[in-house]
Amino acid sequence: MSALLASVAAYTVLLTLLTACGEHLSKPATLSAALAAHRVVPAPSTVAAVVIATEGLLGAAGVVALLRADGGRLLGVVLAGAAALFAAYAGYGRYVRSTGRAVPCGCSRVELPMSGWVVARAGTLAGMALVGSLLSGAVVPVGRFGTTLTIVLLAAATFAALLAHLPAAMHDPTPDQPPARAGRGGVPG
Repeated sequence: MSALLASVAAYTVLLTLLTACGEHLSKPATLSAALAAHRVVPAPSTVAAVVIATEGLLGAAGVVALLRADGGRLLGVVLAGAAALFAAYAGYGRYVRSTGRAVPCGCSRVELPMSGWVVARAGTLAGMALVGSLLSGAVVPVGRFGTTLTIVLLAAATFAALLAHLPAAMHDPTPDQPPARAGRGGVPG
């Protein structure tokens, strides 16, 4: 059971890192503009470049570790780095939310506001990366074809897609409105 848990966590995190890097590379100005709007970090373009490079390097190193038969130690280090990166994202997102400014998150090409769901996603990914790191020796490598790897890849792709779309799915673009009052017959009017 720990092999399945560790593998799904590791593959989900690595797939998320590679997807995030690809999204940021396809439209790098989005992250830079979001960081400028946050007004937290100096030189937003430089920080954006470092973030994108870190995501790409961690994702690529993770793939290399999964391709090696003895990649457990390297994978553990990569996932520990990913856990630190996602924990930093969660802390940063929480701080930006605490400022009360309505700013974009800069997570992808789609402009979404920095929300609690962005923070929750980052925290979830940090936890998954930590689990994968601690159990990295049990992760099923890419070279071990079979039913287990197929299940892991399908589960990881599903979780990565769900986590990628979580903030957008939970975003309500309409301003808060008071609940509708019940009309005749107890049916909201």
